[in-house]
Amino acid sequence: MKVGIIGGGACGLVVARILQENNISYTLFEKNKIGKKILASGNGKANIYNTNITSEFYNNQFASDLVGAMYAKLLVFFQRIGLYTKTDSEGRSYPYSESSLTVLNCLIENKTNLIENFEVKKIEKKNKQFFINDLDEGFDYLVLASGSMAGMIKSKQVGYNNYLNSLNLKMTPLRPSLVGFKLANYPKNLSGVRAKALVSLYQGTKLIHQEQGEVIFKNDGISGICVLNLSYYYNQLKAKNNCHLSLNFVPDYDVNINTKKELLGLLNNKLASYIGEFQDLNHYLRNLTFDILDTYDFEFCQVVSGGLNLDQINKDLTLKTEPHIFVGGELLDVDGACGGYNLMFAFSCGLLIGEMLCNIK
Repeated sequence: MKVGIIGGGACGLVVARILQENNISYTLFEKNKIGKKILASGNGKANIYNTNITSEFYNNQFASDLVGAMYAKLLVFFQRIGLYTKTDSEGRSYPYSESSLTVLNCLIENKTNLIENFEVKKIEKKNKQFFINDLDEGFDYLVLASGSMAGMIKSKQVGYNNYLNSLNLKMTPLRPSLVGFKLANYPKNLSGVRAKALVSLYQGTKLIHQEQGEVIFKNDGISGICVLNLSYYYNQLKAKNNCHLSLNFVPDYDVNINTKKELLGLLNNKLASYIGEFQDLNHYLRNLTFDILDTYDFEFCQVVSGGLNLDQINKDLTLKTEPHIFVGGELLDVDGACGGYNLMFAFSCGLLIGEMLCNIK
């Protein structure tokens, strides 16, 4: 049996590692560099999973069910390949070394069958085998794990995953997720400011979600981990009109401000100067509000909302139209909140696909 794996991210590398352990022939093709997104994840620390698994952290039940079913097995897999982890108070789990390179080193046991800088442009089926581009070698099974265009510059987004057209697969609309927001009536002089705040997402008067953490002010909007997570909930809204963000800079501090000068004891100079221009200082200190124009582009996002329509996928991650093709990871219409949920889903997909291929053997 020969297996072709398209994509050298979390899902594809887990499949490759399992096939390697079970002496199953495979070739992995990666358009860019193997494990590029793993290395960048968690600011280089790689938040690889979360111990808190509930359906609210994924955009659909399909993802939540799969992760829940594979969770215990995933931890055993990590231990088997020597990937030791530690978990913080919020359930976010990292390699013990706090280095994403450790994750990659543990996943890759043999580089012989890993091919970088190879773009898959088409897939053809001939005599019960699948052929990639114009290669002579055919594969009995394929694993589609080529990820998304999250973090890609615009020039590289064009034509990404075009090979899916040759398989007549349907995609749901794509949107950037885990990304900052462009805001209306935004003061550009706040660019570069960083401040701790409780950030709340509203649609009209309805509170959608709120997160507390560091906010990064940019030229035309805001970012920061807490803001990225709000974009996940923003993308779940069917209609995205009449949405705004409210920032509270003293959520845990019962203080009453009477003068502009007092703001300097609480806030960055630029931020204090901006809020100091309002008449009701205490209101804007706790409720600085901006209307949302849109999120930033795919180039600045961590994951993508949308993808391969799940109606085409069986629970074992095979295509309903072609049981010899598996699909996993970011390619699917699955996205999760910040905190390791997206990598955990991709790893879980790879583990399930690897198990299925070993059972076929």
